[in-house]
Amino acid sequence: MKKRILAVFLLVCILMPLVSCSDTGKEDETVPAESEAPAETEPVTEDDPLAAIGAHDFGGEDFTVLCRSIQDSDTFNEVDIESDSGDIVDDAIYRRNTELNEKYNVAIKALRTDGNWPSRENFLNVMKKSILANDGLFDLILGYQAYMSPVEVMGYLYNFLDVDGIDLDAEYYYHDIIRESTLNGKLYFLAGDFTYSVWPSMLVYFFNKGMAESYGVEDLYGLVREGKWTLDKLMELTSGVYVDKNGNGVKDDEDAFGFATDFGNIADAYYAAFDIKLTVRGDDGIPVMNEDLEKLDAVITRLYDYEHDSNDVYTFVMMSNMTDNPLADIFVDDRALFYPERLKSAIDFRGIEMNFGILPYPKWDEMQDTYRSQAWNGYSVMAIPKDAKNLEKTAVMTSALNASSSTLVIPAFYDKALKVKFTRD
Repeated sequence: MKKRILAVFLLVCILMPLVSCSDTGKEDETVPAESEAPAETEPVTEDDPLAAIGAHDFGGEDFTVLCRSIQDSDTFNEVDIESDSGDIVDDAIYRRNTELNEKYNVAIKALRTDGNWPSRENFLNVMKKSILANDGLFDLILGYQAYMSPVEVMGYLYNFLDVDGIDLDAEYYYHDIIRESTLNGKLYFLAGDFTYSVWPSMLVYFFNKGMAESYGVEDLYGLVREGKWTLDKLMELTSGVYVDKNGNGVKDDEDAFGFATDFGNIADAYYAAFDIKLTVRGDDGIPVMNEDLEKLDAVITRLYDYEHDSNDVYTFVMMSNMTDNPLADIFVDDRALFYPERLKSAIDFRGIEMNFGILPYPKWDEMQDTYRSQAWNGYSVMAIPKDAKNLEKTAVMTSALNASSSTLVIPAFYDKALKVKFTRD
């Protein structure tokens, strides 16, 4: 069952067949929303992506992945689970590893260290120290995308294009990321179905269904399907929603708004949403600054005016060391009609009484060909340490973990977790 990274949130939003729109994930494909997750007893078919990897026996050796400790809800356990837990995604990971361990006579293990953004230096130091010592302690790295991409880090990693046995054309890798990350014949990190944290990191718009009904908002899913969900439409629908709830005559976080938004990372997603390219490839394939800044200037001006001059909008800048999110509090307290955030918030909203829906980021205008969204840069990417002792094992297991995740973990997260457990549509 083929999945596409940008199809997931549209399907969750609208729950009907749609043509997906891809900006940071895999290539576009139409995916039926009502497709069912594979049953626990589903037999392997001739379409099993593991078949292309072939038979291998690694003699019971460990396959160790350096990854982040589970420090908070921003960190996802992508590598291993000790036993069935009853959580559908965790159980899918446990089943994946159990099957791969037996199939390749290997032991998949996680080597964890703190590595979220505030502890990034710890993660990089652990990684660099081991590689410089040629310890061979780990066969693969799953690191935080934002700090794994600098050029300085790449000197510790293998170029994926020089590693035999990894089919970068396989559907379980995210080809847009591969294309944009390849430079001068070098590719130092990958994202794929093994790094499923890309999915909950997707940036979407939540909307309050109760408030939408109270204000007579038209069918938002219909707007998306018709290509009419745009910035202009957002501004129109949020106009006049502001209410001074506490009656103090001052706009503050105790009031009600049409739009509550972070003005930090969440705002970065508008580059992708409005199809703005800050760099373009020159004739030599090297990225250069895009000199066509007219649209960028128009976008910045309109967003700034809207988010700073309108009483209907409440803005707040979330910092990485903050634990409380006043924007989420406003939304779940029925005091914000729209709230852009990561898709993971659908999980965080479990148990609340407020009824919500999910939309893609709006388009710049109706002339834009499709909706585009991007992932928050805290998702995991794969990298191969330069001191990896057995490149064949690393290539095979990297392929197998992504292939098996495509049939077990991703369907569990989407079909079961999102459609059944976390959404109300």
